Amino acid sequence: MDTMSKRDVRTSRLINQQAASVLLEAAFNFLRRSNLSDVWIKQYLSRKFSGRKSSAEVAQFRRLLSAYEDMGVVMSTWFVNPKYLDKSGNPRRLTSGRGPMSIAGLVRTARVKTISTMALDLMRRSSSIQIDADGSMVPLNRVFVLPGFEVPRAALVIERYLETSSGNSIAHSVAKVSLLERNCHVAGVNLRKFAPILRDIKERGAAFMDSVDGEIESHRLKKTSRREMGDVDVFVFAWAQRRTANRFRRATRNSRSQKLGRI
Repeated sequence: MDTMSKRDVRTSRLINQQAASVLLEAAFNFLRRSNLSDVWIKQYLSRKFSGRKSSAEVAQFRRLLSAYEDMGVVMSTWFVNPKYLDKSGNPRRLTSGRGPMSIAGLVRTARVKTISTMALDLMRRSSSIQIDADGSMVPLNRVFVLPGFEVPRAALVIERYLETSSGNSIAHSVAKVSLLERNCHVAGVNLRKFAPILRDIKERGAAFMDSVDGEIESHRLKKTSRREMGDVDVFVFAWAQRRTANRFRRATRNSRSQKLGRI
């Protein structure tokens, strides 16, 4: 029994190491595609394992990420608060100066930590905002987008997904309620013909997120309470990868062999 237990531990460790290799390889490939060089990656790893900390850099990133997330709340407020809607229910144009119908007023209504000057700077850089000749602004869509923000956004999503995965593992072991973690995977899909379905998924997902956003926002505390206060994030995304016919046939054969081996 002890021998079997040790073998199980070794197998589990090996699987974890192989999975970690896949995770790191995917991360490195993403960073390379985002124009972060191997030299920078090696320098970071050298600093990481030498014990040197970069707390100032991390703190600066956290402040930027906090402002980016606050902009999601600001955009949501712009689309749902009656004060900022016209008679047709569309977001009003807001000035970049002061006054009740201004970006500064919108930021105050949204009750976020980000100051209005920072919000204005981010809006001017975003493709989600249309800026008129007189400097007034109107949102083109509810989702706040920043150009060249792929790496910070990936850091946000991956970090919190890993926390969710870890929390769910603990929850299962101690019989607690776990967070949602669901996905569906189908191999060999015709991606060209799947496009209309993907658009439908996008529309339904957007509607779901809009409703969830409103429900979560309604529970935001007006006063700080350390015992009750926390952060909530909900992420929904679709994944698709193009593969060659040879890779698909090889994967299918491997899948069939594995199934036969378990019979």
